[in-house]
Amino acid sequence: MRYSRGWFFVVLMALMAAVGCGSNEPFRYVTVTGTVKYDDESLIQAERLEVTFHPQAPPKDPKTHPRPGVASVDPATGTMKEVTSHKYADGVVAGEHKVTVQTYGTDGQPTDKLRAEYTDVSTTPLTYRTSDGSARIRLKKK
Repeated sequence: MRYSRGWFFVVLMALMAAVGCGSNEPFRYVTVTGTVKYDDESLIQAERLEVTFHPQAPPKDPKTHPRPGVASVDPATGTMKEVTSHKYADGVVAGEHKVTVQTYGTDGQPTDKLRAEYTDVSTTPLTYRTSDGSARIRLKKK
């Protein structure tokens, strides 16, 4: 029985796809929802508001670092959902995170409506642990 090169190629591609379809993610991701407001529960006034979760987990190896999770916050309600680290709405790497918050104006440029400490990962006092459940992020007013 003679097989054509086309069939060989189809079988080879199917085998490669089957081997490559496993979950080879180096980190476990946890979905996150929550709110971002001032500590008096008032809303942060901004055209656009973004929160970033900076994982404190160590790299798996020199080339495999945990990615930050980023989410848009609805300025009308202070709620966030669909935090994305690697794939849309996959959440954040399990564990502890430093949290930064940034506001943006109508021109898409960052504004200075928040205390500078909240916008820099090296100075932010905001933290989140995935074991805490829903993220309740509260900032002091400027």
